[in-house]
Amino acid sequence: MAEAYIIDAVRTPRGIGKVGKGSLAHLHPQHLGATVLGAIRDRNNLDTATVDDIIWGTSSQRGAQGADMGRMAAL
Repeated sequence: MAEAYIIDAVRTPRGIGKVGKGSLAHLHPQHLGATVLGAIRDRNNLDTATVDDIIWGTSSQRGAQGADMGRMAAL
């Protein structure tokens, strides 16, 4: 069995939880996710070529958040 490591934990800012309202409403969830992954990479001087898997959790997947967010944010 391969070893697994937890490198860091980062979250996005919170906004108003209503569709189309709030300061984050214009951002696609995948772009927010990419920002989080970039922060983890930068804060830890991480060589992303060595990352085999990303485990991602979203509390309420609806609409644009319903896709494989970890994969889509990494792309």
